[in-house]
Amino acid sequence: MKAISTALVLFVIAFVAANPLFAGETKSVTLKVEGMTCTLCPKMVKKALSGIEGVKAVQVSFEKKEAFVEYDEGKTNVQEMIKVVDGAGYKASVSTGGKAR
Repeated sequence: MKAISTALVLFVIAFVAANPLFAGETKSVTLKVEGMTCTLCPKMVKKALSGIEGVKAVQVSFEKKEAFVEYDEGKTNVQEMIKVVDGAGYKASVSTGGKAR
């Protein structure tokens, strides 16, 4: 009986963890990225942001000096993204009009 109860509890935990209804809400933000000086830079910024758990999609524009990021707010946040971009050698901030939404 104890084994059945344990198995049931583990099943419920696995179901809740795998169910998208229990995941964090998908949000998006546009980051201003300073320091991109060549066409390779957007690839580096995208690679850095894509390595963050919870980031679902990244689009980086060299021309606009911006990165548009879709992310799971239950797994990451804008401050973490800024920290990672800064750590890659660039300067990131939330773009004017690019509030997390």
